Amino acid sequence: MSVSTDLSSVTHRRMDPLMLLFLLIAGRTGADSVSKASDVSAWTGGSATLSCFYADRYKTHVKYWCKGLSWSSCTPIVSTDSPQEGKVSIRDYPDQRVFTVTINNLTAGDSDHYYCGVKINKHSESGTWIKLSVTDGVSTLDKVSVQRGGSVTIPCFYGDRYKSHVKYWCRGYDVRSCTPIVYTDSVQEDKVSVRDDPDQQVFTVTINNLTTGDSGSNSCGVKISGGSDAGASLYLSVAEGSPGLSVDKQEVTGVEGDSVSVQCRYKYNYGQKLWCKAGGSCVSERSVSLDGRPVLIRDDRDNKVFNVTMKGLERKDTGWYWCTADIWQIPVHITVNQTITTTTSTDQTIKLPAPRSTPTGANDKWQSLFLYVGLGSLVLLLIIIIITWKVWDKHKKKMVRSQDPGSTELTVNPDHEYAAVDRTGIIEGAPPDQASEEPGADVTYSSIVLSGPEQVSSRCSSHHPAVTPASDVVYSSVALKHRE
Repeated sequence: MSVSTDLSSVTHRRMDPLMLLFLLIAGRTGADSVSKASDVSAWTGGSATLSCFYADRYKTHVKYWCKGLSWSSCTPIVSTDSPQEGKVSIRDYPDQRVFTVTINNLTAGDSDHYYCGVKINKHSESGTWIKLSVTDGVSTLDKVSVQRGGSVTIPCFYGDRYKSHVKYWCRGYDVRSCTPIVYTDSVQEDKVSVRDDPDQQVFTVTINNLTTGDSGSNSCGVKISGGSDAGASLYLSVAEGSPGLSVDKQEVTGVEGDSVSVQCRYKYNYGQKLWCKAGGSCVSERSVSLDGRPVLIRDDRDNKVFNVTMKGLERKDTGWYWCTADIWQIPVHITVNQTITTTTSTDQTIKLPAPRSTPTGANDKWQSLFLYVGLGSLVLLLIIIIITWKVWDKHKKKMVRSQDPGSTELTVNPDHEYAAVDRTGIIEGAPPDQASEEPGADVTYSSIVLSGPEQVSSRCSSHHPAVTPASDVVYSSVALKHRE
């Protein structure tokens, strides 16, 4: 995959000498020209979005896209003042001074040179060339700079027809003559390992403990039985000090609906700064989106870092990207996780990221697990409450019985004495003139001892004669119904 940051010269039609001189000066200074983000490589069946930047004075001008190597024979395809086609569409962002062209359902026949054009007037135009390469072969980055002693992971992309083929990493510029280091079907080394992901059509090469001896041309290769291997090469530079371009980490994780940020640190304060997507296009500081995803790029030239923020993430944004500064690139893999929604006791909704390696089906299992744990906790709490209540009730009854285990008399109030007797006889302290006799089966005697000396009357049941109570005692009887 080739990424070029050189700006094409400004092209003009039938201009007078003064206008030609002005635009030539403007083209050299870059203050009044049309420029591209980069050349683009894409895969068969996919889509690509290409960005074309223009000067502020062209905000209201018509922009167009045409196909061909020569400006004089360029075939117009689409323009901002005409209806959009299904395969190719163009969109202008005047506030950002950029227009984008999206090509869908790519085929090998779409590989060609194209022209980003701005109509200045009916006698002149301005524009730049972009090369689009559509392939089902193998591609990778051009130039990667890393620091000695560190590690780096490099992605190698391939077409659908190579999903089941053996992949490898070798030392050299051409896969037909390079020295293989490690294969996907062999034992992986500690220093260099290769891992294939057929679903994403990419295999990655990780190199650890980098030394200056690792600098040089290397190749991603695909083994083809009975034919020439397919491959793509890149140049790896291992620097003693700060590399030409680096990131804090090559693996970044985000959550659906949220945003992720990447800091790309560069060594030299010149050249164009870009953020690129594998199989898509590249965008610069003036861009507003990357393949439809809102993106914000800010270049801090004092600290030599440009920050990339991608907003409104979706699961489909998972994949490989890279920073570009001057001639260097550094790859970054972004993983967008699905969210798990839970509700707290205060009815506040919290979004939690799903585990990175958990597939969609497994997320349902996590949700079921949370449900089971919650129900189990509720049942356990209910059991504890029941057991506690029973223990307390038993303890309370035991305390009542322990007050006077040998008597039926229970003192309730310290100021007044209450005594109860059972069927065995009269309570102790009954009046002397009351005969002790066995009560009937349907009578219960009770006495209330009062503190005052007042005189009260009593009434006995039909089984006992009336008696004269003591001055401080009232006797009463309760007749119970016979049980049938």
